[in-house]
Amino acid sequence: MSPRPNRARRERGPPPDALLDAAFRVFAERGYRATRLDDVAAAVGLTKGAIYYYFEGKEDLLRQAVQSRHRAIFSEIGSALEEERAPASARIRLALRRMWEHWQEPGWGHALRLMLGEVSTEFPAVFRMWADEGPIHAWSLLRDLVEEGKRSGEFRTDVDSEVTARVLVSGLMLQAALHVHLGLADRAPCDRDRLFDSAVEHFLHGLTVAHALPPGRTGTS
Repeated sequence: MSPRPNRARRERGPPPDALLDAAFRVFAERGYRATRLDDVAAAVGLTKGAIYYYFEGKEDLLRQAVQSRHRAIFSEIGSALEEERAPASARIRLALRRMWEHWQEPGWGHALRLMLGEVSTEFPAVFRMWADEGPIHAWSLLRDLVEEGKRSGEFRTDVDSEVTARVLVSGLMLQAALHVHLGLADRAPCDRDRLFDSAVEHFLHGLTVAHALPPGRTGTS
């Protein structure tokens, strides 16, 4: 493909949010193979030509739709954290609560199945991008908040921030997938708020200075 269309797309500016939102929703609900560009265009009252006005094609549309979704979510969380002048534990609760609410949205469950299914095997570059800007970004965000608590003296200095962040974020994400989107709430019921609050409370309890390890032991041993 010649560079001219790419340059033209850059000069037209970013695609409308409504188009990206519609693309994310249609891909999540129908899957990648079953989604046609006409379906996405129709969802926002446009023609398929409008898709090619902004995107290289179907894969590029999916990539940018996923990027847009993640960036909106983490921008919202970042803004909330900037306004929350509180100890690290309160800021962790806030960030995780926003993530937990997002993971319970119907579209998130569809999107997770899409990413772990078709996309992970057929479009590994898109899957890596999803992982970088979704779960891995969430791990990094929580890791930095744990480090913040260690610097302030609120949390133990021997805590492995990287591992604790991965375990809690991944655990809550999996619970949302299993409990909310895959139907296990019917077989093993548990109130969603209880699940979240108890998990986060136990996590934070283990980070406090009062529960530091005995001398000679470290969190990474």
